[in-house]
Amino acid sequence: MDRRFGLYIVVGLAIGAVFGVAFGEATGNSVWGIVLGASGGIFVGWFIAVAVREKSGEKRKTGGQ
Repeated sequence: MDRRFGLYIVVGLAIGAVFGVAFGEATGNSVWGIVLGASGGIFVGWFIAVAVREKSGEKRKTGGQ
């Protein structure tokens, strides 16, 4: 895996955890909110990494922009 793709996943985890804190405060269970937020952030970061990888693969195949 490219180092940049790992960075997308870690940044997604961090941003998701921050949003999870707010969600946890709203529901009254901070730990559960952080876990759900971080899990969602990992998914979003992974999805972005896959999308970037696919896009760069298309560029190599077509030789274009």
